[in-house]
Formats: sequence, C-alpha cells, structure tokens
Amino acid sequence: MSRILLAYVATWQDFQLDALPVEKLTHLCYAFAKVVDGVVVAQEYKNHASGAAYCADVCRQMNGLKRRNPQLKVLISIGGWSADGFSDAALSADSRERFADSALAFMRDHQLDGLDLDWEYPSNDMAGIRARPEDKQNFTLLLQVLRQRLDAASIEDARDNRYLLAIAAGAGQYYLDGVELPAVAAQCDFINLMAYDFYNGWATRAGHHANLHSSALDADGDSAAKGVQLYLANGVAANKIVLGCPFYGRSLRGVGAAGLGAAGTPQSNGTYSYQQIATELITSGLYQEHWDEAAKAPWLFNGDEFISYENPASISLKGEYVKQHALAGAMFWEYSEDQTCDLLQALWLSLQDE
Repeated sequence: MSRILLAYVATWQDFQLDALPVEKLTHLCYAFAKVVDGVVVAQEYKNHASGAAYCADVCRQMNGLKRRNPQLKVLISIGGWSADGFSDAALSADSRERFADSALAFMRDHQLDGLDLDWEYPSNDMAGIRARPEDKQNFTLLLQVLRQRLDAASIEDARDNRYLLAIAAGAGQYYLDGVELPAVAAQCDFINLMAYDFYNGWATRAGHHANLHSSALDADGDSAAKGVQLYLANGVAANKIVLGCPFYGRSLRGVGAAGLGAAGTPQSNGTYSYQQIATELITSGLYQEHWDEAAKAPWLFNGDEFISYENPASISLKGEYVKQHALAGAMFWEYSEDQTCDLLQALWLSLQDE
C-alpha cells in the first residue's frame, strides 16, 4: 500500500535539497507563499533581493528532484503561523474567485502539482491575524472554489492525476470550532494534521509537545491520537488524515527537579532542532534522556531545562499508528531541522508494510 510521506521545507532556513532522500517521499511542500491584497504571492526574505526569483529557483530545484522520484508531487503551501489575508480573501464571492485565480496562476507558473492552504486558523485570531465569525462558512466556500478550479485545470492541462488540494489543520477542538469540518474535508485530497505544539511557546508547565498518547501526568491533555480520533468522530475519513510530526523540540526553563509536569519560568520557552538535540545536547552529557511509556514520547532534562522532542523511537510509533488506523500517511515539519534525515528514515521505515 502506498502511504503519504510529506516533507515541508521552510524556505527561509538553510537546506540542501540535493541531500534530501526524495525517493522516500511522496509529497514535498514549499513553505510558504503568502496572501497580499487578496492574492497569492511569493514570500519576501531579507537575504534575497527578490522573493519571486528565489521562489522560482527553489521550485525548479524541487521539480528537478522528480528525476530521482518521478512520482513525487510538489505543492505550494500558502500561509503559515501569523500569515494574514485569508479572512479578507474568503469574504465574498468576488474575493474568493480572485484568490483562486491567483493561486492557480502561481501553481501553474511554477509547474507545481497542487495547493496546501495553511490558514492558522479560520475564525480564530490567536496568531494576531484578522478573523471573523463568518470565516467558518467562508473557508468552506473558498475551498469549494479552489476544488472546482483545480479540477477544471486538471482537465485543461491533460493531467494524469488531478491537481491536489490539501490543508494544514490544528489537532484540537479549537480548530473544529472554527470550520465546517466534514464539508472542508470533502474538498480536500488530504488534511495535514499538525499534531504538535501541544505545549508551545506560551507553556508555563513542562509537558510533551508531540506525544502520541496522553501522559499519566496529563491525562486530560492533548495528544496525536486524541487529535486523530477527534477528526474521525467528526466525519473525516481515515484515508484523508495525514499525521504530522515535528523535527524540532520545545523547551522550558526553571522547571526544577520534578521535570515532566512541573511548573517552569514563564516566557523562558525555547526551541531546538532535532539535529541540535541529537548532536549537541545529548552528546554534551549535560542532559539526561527520559522516556514516557504512557505517552510514547521522549524528553530531556538537565535539572533546570525541560525539552520535549521527537526521536527515532517515538516517530516510528507514529508510523505504526498510521498503519494500525489506516490513515493516509504522515508528514513532518520540517526538513532543515534534521538534515541527517535520521527521523525521516525512521518514519519511512515504520510506514512500510512488513
């Protein structure tokens, strides 16, 4: 059985696409394009004179990877955390048509295979973006227009496989409250479930940020499995759910001797790439590795700083969960956080049929 293994690439980071074991991927997402005045445009970066030229160059490189994996699908991800413009773009029939026209033009101009909308989040202003109550219905309408346009374009362009439409979605009830989930899922080829950041940059207590199951110390807390079951219970088919995994860890200082579950210092939160964790922190001898058997998640501790992260053992269990529950596959954010590809290799192996 062919399962999805999707990689996001954060294009503002340092990365080597040629080193990516693309033979093990099914999908690759360029992150991000943005929405400006209702239309999709290339992201601008301080270290590049032209965001449009940089985007075109990276998209060419991504498409070039198809020489090694002809089945690879390359998508443009639009949005991201704190990316504004969606609520306005979805507000009216005219604005939705304008957005859809620009998204299709962007996709075709860069010879891509589809669109991935990362609106964080419809009806919710937690990221400091504009939000309206009517986002809930307008998000569905926006996706319907995109689906219609993509299907028509697939015929016009004589595609063997239709252009793809995906979304990145939150893994908690807060996300479901702001969308019409069954109607949204009906328009999508798959949903990238962001099953991480459960304990995030605002956390004041040491907890897992990407645990597969609930910890005994946080039985009512979030988990990847709870997120999946929430989607299933709300009418999303298992074969449309792509389980998200992080290639980075989240930290909290001032935790004290108790470690997991203890209160820490507010606003002392940090992040580490998996590569930093594996090659610098663990090897330093200053941190002790721990495993939460109930949560199926690792954590590090040095007596003050708590770090929640994903390792090959935990990410392999995510792949096994995907198979056990007949999910569409798995995705990860994001490639530059582990260019050794140890996590990618472990996830890929776990998704294979024995």
